[in-house]
Amino acid sequence: MKCSKLFKEKFGFAHDTEFIAYDSADPSDVHAYEYEDGPGPDVDSPIFDLMHGPSSVWNIAVIDNLLQALQAECNNENWPVRQSDAYLRTLIVDRYKRLRTVWRKAQPKLMAKGILETPAETETRLVAEWNALLKANRQTTCRRNKYYRWLAVVEYLVKLKMEENEDDIDAWKWLKDLLALPWRAWYEL
Repeated sequence: MKCSKLFKEKFGFAHDTEFIAYDSADPSDVHAYEYEDGPGPDVDSPIFDLMHGPSSVWNIAVIDNLLQALQAECNNENWPVRQSDAYLRTLIVDRYKRLRTVWRKAQPKLMAKGILETPAETETRLVAEWNALLKANRQTTCRRNKYYRWLAVVEYLVKLKMEENEDDIDAWKWLKDLLALPWRAWYEL
């Protein structure tokens, strides 16, 4: 939670999808910092080098600055348990990786003829991917709910049949045991 709040404060976005419009660090500044005596990332308004992963020299400096800010916030709020630097660094690096993935997906792709997508084509592609993800989530939710309804009905019927000592109780117990499989197994059969 603190990591998300820190990223919101430092980068000015509330949701990962807002990171699509993020401007990466200037490659000349990154090169000057890595190979010459150029200034490093700004502490107050850090900018990631999204062209490279979290292990680049520039991004390590940004992550270190964010780590110091996060530790300072933890100390200011007097957390009862002090988190280790390695743990907090992992949180920051994982967040950076997720945001970089979002950013990279939103970059124009090469088309079949070797030209880049237009902004409209990029938007259409992103909307189609988002709709496919939402559809898959709806289907998964529907399937899971259907499975739990089946399970609840069969458990209730087994309970009723046990109370009334009916002859077909063994078949219902078998069905209940069969339904005890994880719900995803039903859709993989």
